[in-house]
Amino acid sequence: MSESKERLDKLIQKSRAFLYKPIAIAEILHKHRLYGDIDLMNKEDYRRHSYNWMKVVVKELHNKTPNLNSRYWDQLFDKEILPPEHLAVLGHINKEQNGIVEEYIYGNVQQKVFGLHEIINRLIEIRKPQDFKLKEFLSEFEKDKKYSRSVDKAYEVIVYALFNAVTSAMSAEVTLRIKENSKEILKDFEDFAELVLGLNSSIDSITLPARLYRVGATYVNDAGLDMWANFGPAVQVKHLTLSPEQVGEICDSVRADKVIIVCKSSEIKIIEVILQQLDFKEKLRGIITEKDLDKWCYISCNKYSDTVGKSLITSIIKEMQLEFPITNYEKIEKFLKRRNYDLSRLKGTWKVKN
Repeated sequence: MSESKERLDKLIQKSRAFLYKPIAIAEILHKHRLYGDIDLMNKEDYRRHSYNWMKVVVKELHNKTPNLNSRYWDQLFDKEILPPEHLAVLGHINKEQNGIVEEYIYGNVQQKVFGLHEIINRLIEIRKPQDFKLKEFLSEFEKDKKYSRSVDKAYEVIVYALFNAVTSAMSAEVTLRIKENSKEILKDFEDFAELVLGLNSSIDSITLPARLYRVGATYVNDAGLDMWANFGPAVQVKHLTLSPEQVGEICDSVRADKVIIVCKSSEIKIIEVILQQLDFKEKLRGIITEKDLDKWCYISCNKYSDTVGKSLITSIIKEMQLEFPITNYEKIEKFLKRRNYDLSRLKGTWKVKN
């Protein structure tokens, strides 16, 4: 029992903000307890179904629709994580104690929801950009094990908000123009040019504001692109420690002429060495560290507080709410009530740790 509980705790601790995999375990145990038509020793009874069961709950609680690949999902039931024999132990305890393991998992979900709600609320309560301190904000994720797996996403939010605010404040523009000697091919492919490039025989150039775009929130397979710009470079944000293999994956997965990597200061040397080995350095426009971000945030929020600073804070709040759309924790209260979960039972072995 103790090893099975330790494995569950490790899964909860390693999960990012939405606890997809722990919720799946809770749903397997819930259906096993109520209906008894699942053999926990036979993972084919729940291996695929558990993904859909989890999606229903995540949609209700977080208003998100997970998009995870099957290989990543199947790892949940590997012998290193929660294989059938340990799931069966948890299932026996859960049945014997009327859903105690389910309550424990959702108690952890509730705690994470409350914590993220408080972090976002503190951002919303900022009255002056000068009050925003990047290090303090990131430390909310770094100091607490519950959120440490989400620090990459918090970092990505900061990078996007900062880059976009500064680029917009500079009124930077991008011009797309077809050369004079390409008029004939433009005429032959005019429908293509109009649909794909927004150009035609009458309009052979357009000027647009320089913009950056986030690719979208995902918690797996994130070795690829995080942001792209309509003026050329792709941006890859990695706050967690990088391995040589991960750097190689970044290089292989990003298809762009120029790449910007945002990482810890301590990662620069290993990245530069690996990029040199992979003959990728010519693609690298630059490496940005947290020291650069801290400096640019300070200038934005102090020297340009009424323009760049305000835009930066507004964008951070918006992106945080999109990344972690769980600021209304009434949803989880309703869910717990409907399931008749009693979190006051969580004591001793099953106490949810702060």
